[in-house]
Amino acid sequence: MAPRIALPLLLAGFAGSLGCERPADPGPLASTASSAGGSPAAPAASLAPVASVNPAAVNPLASAASSGVAVVPVSYGKNLQPAGEGGEGPRVYAKTRFVWVHYQPSLSSGWLGFLWLGGHAELKTGKPVSSGSGCDAWYEVKPQGFVCVDKGNERATLDPQDPVLVALRPYAPDKSSAWPHRYGESTGLERYTRPPTVEAQRNREFQYDEHLKRVAEARAGGAVHPSLQGIDLTPGSSEPLTLPALPRTLQEQRRRLLPLSTVAWSRDWVDEQGRSWLLSGDLMWVPKDRVKTYPVSPFRGLELAGPGAKARLPLAYFRGKGRPQYRLEGGEAKATGEEWARLSWVPLTGKKERVGKEVFWEVEGGLYVKEKDAVIPTPQAQTPWGAPVGGEDRTGRGPKGRQTWLEISILGGWMIAYEGTKPVYVTMVSPGRGGLPTRGLDPVETAATPVGTWVITGKFATATMVAPHDFIHSDVPWTQNFHGPHALHVAYWHDNWGEKMSAGCVNVSALDGKWLFDWTDPPLPEGWHGIRWDKDLSPATQTVLHE
Repeated sequence: MAPRIALPLLLAGFAGSLGCERPADPGPLASTASSAGGSPAAPAASLAPVASVNPAAVNPLASAASSGVAVVPVSYGKNLQPAGEGGEGPRVYAKTRFVWVHYQPSLSSGWLGFLWLGGHAELKTGKPVSSGSGCDAWYEVKPQGFVCVDKGNERATLDPQDPVLVALRPYAPDKSSAWPHRYGESTGLERYTRPPTVEAQRNREFQYDEHLKRVAEARAGGAVHPSLQGIDLTPGSSEPLTLPALPRTLQEQRRRLLPLSTVAWSRDWVDEQGRSWLLSGDLMWVPKDRVKTYPVSPFRGLELAGPGAKARLPLAYFRGKGRPQYRLEGGEAKATGEEWARLSWVPLTGKKERVGKEVFWEVEGGLYVKEKDAVIPTPQAQTPWGAPVGGEDRTGRGPKGRQTWLEISILGGWMIAYEGTKPVYVTMVSPGRGGLPTRGLDPVETAATPVGTWVITGKFATATMVAPHDFIHSDVPWTQNFHGPHALHVAYWHDNWGEKMSAGCVNVSALDGKWLFDWTDPPLPEGWHGIRWDKDLSPATQTVLHE
């Protein structure tokens, strides 16, 4: 049996705390070497039903703007620009999942990254290497590594006009977007390798005929059955959608998704019988009438430096609900009757006053916010190597490169990104619902987020995460491993930023996840889908997690 890649696992809060057990199956031709950095977990929040939106009409930035929350288009870090089709040089293109980039032209040499459907890597010479094992043709790629092009080009090809590649590329994850797919929650569904016949659906789906009668009644303006609440019942696209014969390793060997598992998809389509379908991230077909579409979260943090800077510290965010505005008059705090909206922010002057037992911070313009009503990111005094934050670094101990690091407050629910001693980005995050670790207990057992300093050991543009009992989170974007079974990753299933929501990992919004992924080290080479850190090749962003 081919060994499995150590991708993040899912810790989901469906009915209490679940533990890490296994990663998603990467399929055949996995490296025989084990992954560095362990098997980071990617816990999820509990998945409450949400209002549906029409996935065919989702425009994340437009949705964000209409919500009244200010949105700045995603900007990219210095080490990576959005991946396109590539330059003029020869390239190898992935036609399936997990096309490995090995250290040497040998399957036993271990892997340093991988390509994904539609991804690519630039070749160094365009000619196969003269030696290697376990492969029909090995090609050396930039910036480093070797990719196997199998006989028949089923998994990878050098031809950018390969008919299968061209046909499948439109359904690959869109890595230029913060949302590489569209997302929703399963109500309990079957997955089909091809558009199924009515007979196949009736044989596999529970209460098939009764379910479709309920769908038809709701579409006709009748009563909406409780099982259809939150489901987008608008018909899928009538545009023909024809796929070629798929590579054997493209589709995951998973026949169904349990209720509360999640779905990622690229297209919807209506068949001749009028039933609508979603084409999943691994090009399986799932019934649209059994998926609750997640609304897009428009939340994103604030750049503190550079041309995109919109704010400076100190500032306050508001989590959970709207928070009252105050004036201080005659030594008393008086509510104005107005509120700051949930997930909004205000600039602070740095001045604070105590009124009775409460502390109030002054907002620019003269109003005040109660300290306990706000999330106020507060930088620690020193960098991980001992230089003064906000000051000049004279230690001579700083790491190589841009000296990137993240400071995360578990109880505060905030994160600050730094380059050297300078804060460059600030946002709210959702750490483990168990808060801080309990002495003597594994943080996984209590859904706690660990305290300490680590480095980013692996980065994956998307990763399907598996929990005990086969609960699935499909194609979770912008996942970054930092400590054993813990990772920093997008949570597309909630927008409760600043609150303790996960089973131990650090959840971020899609817009924050994309910004952070492009900004952190190690950089993901253009066209690649995943990379793991090698200390001899690149610096790594440090992560500091504290109370």
